Amino acid sequence: MFTCEIGRGLLLRLLQPADSKALYRTVDRDRAALQPWLPWVSQIGTAADMKDYVRFECKRYKSGEAMSAVIIEGAEALGLISFQELDFRHRKASLGYWLESSRQGQGIMTAAAAGLLQFGFATLDLNRMEIRARTDNVRSRAVAERLGFTQEGVLREEECLETAGELEYRDHAVYGLLAHEWKRGQDIG
Repeated sequence: MFTCEIGRGLLLRLLQPADSKALYRTVDRDRAALQPWLPWVSQIGTAADMKDYVRFECKRYKSGEAMSAVIIEGAEALGLISFQELDFRHRKASLGYWLESSRQGQGIMTAAAAGLLQFGFATLDLNRMEIRARTDNVRSRAVAERLGFTQEGVLREEECLETAGELEYRDHAVYGLLAHEWKRGQDIG
């Protein structure tokens, strides 16, 4: 089972059904801060909704489609980081993440992402990692940039949001990191 210490008493661990309650508490208390960036938050209205979501993600892990890890401090779940669209045939994955707003800006997500990158490149033998973030999501983009990802382009009007009955479209920046680039960074650092 995947586990990784990421410093300051924080642990990154493979998502399990038992994490549902702690994740729900985090999402529920931080709903207003998470909702603008994570449209799925509005679909998690109850603890049962979160339990269903966690079961779905665990099922995706068992089928080899994805891998989610929870960021743990004591009994609290601070956030989640995942290999989405895990593709072993082409040796690539897309990295997605979120963190409780009160813990942002402390290097936690950068450390968690570095731990997952290490696992993906060194253990799973992946060749490419990708991060997509809305162009206005400065914090998410900063994580990619701190980890040495290269911005490869912008997907115009990639995300459709409904705000006050009006449809709005948001662009996404696409970042990529290749195994040899990651390795070179490890050798330097």
